[in-house]
Amino acid sequence: MRGGVFILLRRALRLHRLHKGGILIEFTFSIPVCITLLFFVSDHYRFYEMQNKAKTSAYLAASMLQQIANSRSEKALTKDDFARITFASCLNFFHTNSMFNPWPFGLYYSVSYEWVKRVNSNSYQFQHNYAYTKDEGNTSPMTMGKSCSAIKTISQAEVEAKNSDLVCDNDGEERVCIESCYRRKYDNSFDKNQLGFFILTPKTHKGIDDTTNCLFTYQVVISPKPGLFPGKSS
Repeated sequence: MRGGVFILLRRALRLHRLHKGGILIEFTFSIPVCITLLFFVSDHYRFYEMQNKAKTSAYLAASMLQQIANSRSEKALTKDDFARITFASCLNFFHTNSMFNPWPFGLYYSVSYEWVKRVNSNSYQFQHNYAYTKDEGNTSPMTMGKSCSAIKTISQAEVEAKNSDLVCDNDGEERVCIESCYRRKYDNSFDKNQLGFFILTPKTHKGIDDTTNCLFTYQVVISPKPGLFPGKSS
């Protein structure tokens, strides 16, 4: 009986020696697969993290927009107000002055404030307002690119093309679409590694203002407090 056990042990050891090389080869091939999988999981987490930061920034901007004029008699927002709101809303991602030149993350930040007021069922007043950190001279909230465009009249179809939630139910009703956006630099120097991506490459898409260099965006539509809009250039 004992001799039979020894025979079985010798056979097991012999089989182990025969297959040891195969196991080593399998292990060698599995290492890059495991590393690639880890990078892929990390990239997906980073992608959704960036999307969530854009969403948070949009809600921060919406909250500040509603409150910034509470303590003053002149309620209408100015382009400087939009610049301050834009700057403050992006501090959940950018640190110190990293939203400005030389843009260490390969991104600049912008917020569009698209205001509409229904005149009748197929006519709306419209104003495009924005602030961004795109230009080399943008080094602080007061030097940021900012604008309150002229008011124009557009159709309901044009309003719906921007965001269907902007369509109003009653004449005289106002709504604002706030779009926070991380945009790739125009000089094509963006490197995905700057944002911590290893495998995935974020794709650009069109923003609400029809520019095409947007990487991460989020839109929120609100009904502004009376008197905030239209925005003023001074």
